Amino acid sequence: MNTRELLGSILQKLQAGGADKAALSYNSETDEEFNIIFKELNLLRTVETNSIGMQVIKDQKQASTRLNQFDPASIDKAVRDVLQAVENSNPDPAFDISPFDEGSWTDGDLQPDVDQVIFRLQEFIALMNERYPEVHFDGGLTHEKSYSAYLNSNGTWFDKQQGAYSFNTVFTAKKGRKMSSMNYTGYAVADLNRELLQINFTEDLIRQSTGQTETQPVPGNFTGEVLVAPFLAMELIGTFIQSQIGDSGLLMKSSRFPDHLGQRILGEKLNILHDPLHPDLCYRQRYSGDGFKTYPAPLIENGVLRHYPISLYAANKCGKPRTIGSALNLIIPPGTDSLASMVKSIQQGILCMRASFGQPNANGDFSGVLKNSYYIQDGAIAHPISETMLNGNIVEMLNNIVAISSESFNLGDSIFPYLQIKEVFISRK
Repeated sequence: MNTRELLGSILQKLQAGGADKAALSYNSETDEEFNIIFKELNLLRTVETNSIGMQVIKDQKQASTRLNQFDPASIDKAVRDVLQAVENSNPDPAFDISPFDEGSWTDGDLQPDVDQVIFRLQEFIALMNERYPEVHFDGGLTHEKSYSAYLNSNGTWFDKQQGAYSFNTVFTAKKGRKMSSMNYTGYAVADLNRELLQINFTEDLIRQSTGQTETQPVPGNFTGEVLVAPFLAMELIGTFIQSQIGDSGLLMKSSRFPDHLGQRILGEKLNILHDPLHPDLCYRQRYSGDGFKTYPAPLIENGVLRHYPISLYAANKCGKPRTIGSALNLIIPPGTDSLASMVKSIQQGILCMRASFGQPNANGDFSGVLKNSYYIQDGAIAHPISETMLNGNIVEMLNNIVAISSESFNLGDSIFPYLQIKEVFISRK
């Protein structure tokens, strides 16, 4: 039985059991993992995962479940359980499924080039041992092949095949008895045509760790400028979307911008695009979890809110149109300033490469511990820092962007540059 027949048979069981509406999702992934452990190519393995999700609506009540056993007995039990659960849930007229649509997509190479995978990992190990013998590292290169499908009782059918390579490495430098803080990087690419070290600042990050075995605190507390590295920029933007303009902020009524379409809510230098068709991405979200095709659109355009990235349920619940759905393929277009010129423009500040911070409060206030970062003084990087905190408000920070770098980090499903932000409070722990 193929996937469409399997999901169709489950849909029939749900409707026969009394479901007014139903939606089913299928996900299968095969990962061919090639791992580096203690600087050696050590472990090769295949990992397979499969699951089916069921969503049922009856009498304006909703229930859902997920299963990874597809034998008839397991499916029948899941159907009975979800139909029982929907009887015991609370009604809400906002529950719904997407209207009819269809589409089928294939992205990337579905079969790994094993010889090239091994070559690139052996090349990476050799270059690391030659150039950075003091750096201890692990890592891995995985070919990820996935198949997903969506079927609902309105007749919507989507399916997608996708293949890509995912690389990650964790590293720390050791000189004598001193060690740098652990750092890491990772990304996904469509092919293996380049050295792994040369993609997305990977060698720069590793080189930085060799100079981070000795750190100093900042001279004192100050308010200055912060250069936020792409990884942290992704976290900040993702947190802002979730807490202020996404499902969570709107449903919990904690958003500061509940009715602000067409209004400027962030700094005018900032553009945030949702672009699942971007040619430089290898993970493209062709359809959403709530059963809609995706398309390119701006979330934020020169600081102006153009779309709420919300699900069908959140749109219905909050009385808003569902347009682009939850934004997953995010792009901040690069600016015109190089990272080097941005550093030169800063009188006193921080180059923030990594940070650990908690969830902002409803107003957007948060604090974080800076890691693998640098103190900037008089337009130059002075030294790596230790015991340093960043304190700010996520909305104010995104309103205080003064420059965006020409360099970008392509994670595979999103692309982010460095952000230069003014008036950030920096303190010693």
